[in-house]
Amino acid sequence: MSIDEIKKMLRILIEYENSKIIHTIPGFIRLIYCKESRCFQVTTLINGEISFYYDVDTASQALYTILSTIKRD
Repeated sequence: MSIDEIKKMLRILIEYENSKIIHTIPGFIRLIYCKESRCFQVTTLINGEISFYYDVDTASQALYTILSTIKRD
């Protein structure tokens, strides 16, 4: 997934902030947008670590880095 595709996905989460949309890669990460705190929440499902990102650019870079570690078959 390219960084531009990730940014588009994040902007859609903001656009639909009144809906609860969760993006999940099973066993790996979960992404949600929290309207109240206006941040993206990324949970690493392997260890339960939660990271918060308050803008699209920072969140997209973090997600791009995380996703690039996934080995492709």
